[in-house]
Amino acid sequence: MFLKSNGFSPIFTFECGQCFRWKKIGSQYIGVVKGAVISIEENGLGYDIKIEQAIAQVSDNAIAHYFDESADYSRILKVLSEKDDYLKTSTEAYRGLRLLNQDPFEALITFIISANNNIPKIKMSVEALSQRFGTYIGDHNGQPYYSFPTVETLAKASLEDLNVKGIGYRAKAVSLTAKRIVDEQIDLSTYQQYNYTDAKAELMKFYGVGDKVADCVLLFSLNHKEAFPIDTWVKKMLQTFYNVEDQTRAYQAFVEEYFTEYGGYAQQFLFYYMRENKNGIGGEK
Repeated sequence: MFLKSNGFSPIFTFECGQCFRWKKIGSQYIGVVKGAVISIEENGLGYDIKIEQAIAQVSDNAIAHYFDESADYSRILKVLSEKDDYLKTSTEAYRGLRLLNQDPFEALITFIISANNNIPKIKMSVEALSQRFGTYIGDHNGQPYYSFPTVETLAKASLEDLNVKGIGYRAKAVSLTAKRIVDEQIDLSTYQQYNYTDAKAELMKFYGVGDKVADCVLLFSLNHKEAFPIDTWVKKMLQTFYNVEDQTRAYQAFVEEYFTEYGGYAQQFLFYYMRENKNGIGGEK
């Protein structure tokens, strides 16, 4: 499979905080998707995507869906860039950033682990969880890779066993979430058919899932592109760039009215720019 270089950037896509199983090794990015070890490498015209190892067949359509290939990024970026100077600057700076369509259960567990955490530690915890409870896929360049654990496996695991590197108190939320999904036979993918408000309400019934985690799961795995995860960086951005009052309801009301159906795309570009350029956009301090 091939992705054009002008429409995709692995650095911006994998380093923006939306996923935790991709890492740069030499000239490649290596990740685990749907039980497959996938490599991405630039070839001069774009990026070659290759399945290196897999425990089950993964179709090109599944990979294309994961990389959000059906989205019209030309239109999305045009709409966002015409909205205001902040969005114009951030979309131009990080053109090639894609929103990934991840597995809902993996997204739910990894963003539960992300609570009050930083990206290096989240990646370490997710990898340790996969090594302990996932299925061995195979080696690539001498490195073993494991699938993300199944919900059944995590539901059976003890809290002590779940407390791998850095998970700590979050092990309880991981355990209760997996057990509830198994016990109640919940199909997370059905939340794609719910409206945004109802889908978020269902996710927030899980122990340890608040507004931000729910919005991350909706945006990065359940195709609710209007979801707008709000954390400390995003609050600062909304206050600095849009003069939004420092209240939870004020943030939510503003993003729903202003960013509408492209809220999730806007959030990622603005969040990434704010994080990488701590002095702000367009000379803002």
